[in-house]
Amino acid sequence: MNVSFSSQNPVFFFFKQKTAYEIGVRLVGSEMCIRDRYNNGALKKEGKLLMAKTALVTGANKGIGYAIATQLIQKGYTVLVGARDAERGAAAVSDLQAFGNAELLLVDVANLDSIHEAVANINANYDGLDLLINNAGISGDMERTAWEFEAQELLDIYKVDFIGPYELTKGLLPVLQKNNGTIINVSTPIEPGKWWHPLGYMAAKAPLNVMTKDFGLEFEQQGMPVEIFAVMPGAVSTDLNGHIQGDFVRTTENAAELILSFFFDDQNHNGQVINEDGSVVNYNPQH
Repeated sequence: MNVSFSSQNPVFFFFKQKTAYEIGVRLVGSEMCIRDRYNNGALKKEGKLLMAKTALVTGANKGIGYAIATQLIQKGYTVLVGARDAERGAAAVSDLQAFGNAELLLVDVANLDSIHEAVANINANYDGLDLLINNAGISGDMERTAWEFEAQELLDIYKVDFIGPYELTKGLLPVLQKNNGTIINVSTPIEPGKWWHPLGYMAAKAPLNVMTKDFGLEFEQQGMPVEIFAVMPGAVSTDLNGHIQGDFVRTTENAAELILSFFFDDQNHNGQVINEDGSVVNYNPQH
C-alpha cells in the first residue's frame, strides 16, 4: 500500500501535531491505523479498539508497582506483572485480573540469568511491548549511619536498583524501539537531606538517574523513537519504609497516579528526572 504524506493528507496533519515518541504507525490488514498512547492505551480505528498495548512493570506484585499495574490495566493495557516469587506473583495476577488483562512474568532483577530469560520470553511472546516501568527496588537499612554499611550490602542494593534495570532496559531496547516505546524509572532524590539520607539507597539510585539522562541523550542524538524518563514520587508508604504515615506521605495509589501522569500528559519528557512537584532536576545548572 502506498501512502501519500502530502499536506492535504489527514495523516500528515496528525503527524505534525505529535512527536515520534507519542505515535506509531501500523498496518492492520490493508488499512493504516494510528496508534496513540493517549487513547486509553489502545490502537484505534474509527473508534474501535483493535489491539491492547502491553507494559512490563517490575516489582508489580505489591506496593507502587501493584498500583501502577492496576491503573494501567484500567486504561486498557495488558500488564506483565514482573515478580521474582512465583507464588506471590501469581496471587497478584489473580487479583489484578479483576480489572483486566494481567500476566505473570518471572524476573529477578538481582539475577542476570533471570533477566536474560525474561527478555527472551518477551521477545518470543510479547513482541508488542511498548512500555517498561523499572519499579522494583530495595533500600537497605535506611536508618543506618552512612559508614556502617558492609560492602556486600551496598553491592546487593546496587545490583537491584541499577544493574538490574540497566540490563533489562538494554535487553528490551530493540522491541521498545520497534514499538516506539517508553521507559519509566522509579527513582529517588540523590542529594542527602538533614532528615533523610540513606546512603545505600541513594547511592544505588544515583546511577539510575544518570542512566536516564544518558540514554535520553543518546536516543535524541541517534533519532531513536524511544522515550525514557525517571520520576521521584517522594515519600510513599510501602514496606521499604515500614509503611510510614504522615501528611507528607503518599499512598501507593497516589504515587502511581503521579508517575503515570507524566506518561499520559502528551508531553515529551525524554531524558528528564522529574521531582514529585513536576519540576525537572538539573544536575548541571550551567546548562
